[in-house]
Amino acid sequence: MNSIKEKVSDPTMKTELISTVFLSEKRKNTLIMLLNGPATIDEIKQSINGTTSAIMAQVKILLEQGLIEQEDDEYRLTYIGQIVLKKIKPLIETLNVVEGNKEFWDSRDLAAVPENLLDRIGDLGEVIIHEPDLNHLFEPPKELLTSLKQTKNVCTFYSYFCPTCPNNYSELAKKEVNYNLILTKPVYERLRDEYTCQYDAIMESQNSHLYICDENIITPGAISVTDNLLLLSFFNKKGFFDHKKVISFEESAREWGREFFMHYKQFAEEVQ
Repeated sequence: MNSIKEKVSDPTMKTELISTVFLSEKRKNTLIMLLNGPATIDEIKQSINGTTSAIMAQVKILLEQGLIEQEDDEYRLTYIGQIVLKKIKPLIETLNVVEGNKEFWDSRDLAAVPENLLDRIGDLGEVIIHEPDLNHLFEPPKELLTSLKQTKNVCTFYSYFCPTCPNNYSELAKKEVNYNLILTKPVYERLRDEYTCQYDAIMESQNSHLYICDENIITPGAISVTDNLLLLSFFNKKGFFDHKKVISFEESAREWGREFFMHYKQFAEEVQ
């Protein structure tokens, strides 16, 4: 055990370990894969899409650095590897989310996201940045519309008015989908006053719950969580809504989105 502590506390070892993990996508992905358990070369090859020779070259480096070990035909993380990867994995996941769409995230006002969720933004996983053309600015993404037709559960928050959304709301209500909808007061009042039929459908549904959010808190543009999708939108740093949205189909992203939604639900009052 002392040898492990000595290696982790050695500055030279720290630099080597960081370089070993981050300077090769194949090494990084191999280590992340091995967090789930031992694997053979063929299984690693299948997972990270590389040739046997290319993977073996990186595996050799991981063996030399003491991050993995071999037992028969399988490779597994060493104790050092487990310690390092459990600490580094959240950073890797965060970098994957941010670096892939750096310009987008750099332009967003993320003040509406609670600190604990910002720390876990890597949970969003592989994301799509939806940028509609001028002919579809006020229409929800096709991915969301498709998901709404199939889902049995929906959590939605809107702080801006989407002209096509009242029909979507009412359709969910009529199908008796388990639907929770949070709106800011101005959006709620417009729905109530200008879209009476859709509003009534929501209020008459046994499984639909409509809430009005406290106006005095900072809010995102939108949150939508279905059974298979998360959609987010944020205002840009100038305070404008530019119609750009984040979409993810990963379970960890949906769980992140549900927690984000529940954060605002605690500041909302249900309409009776």
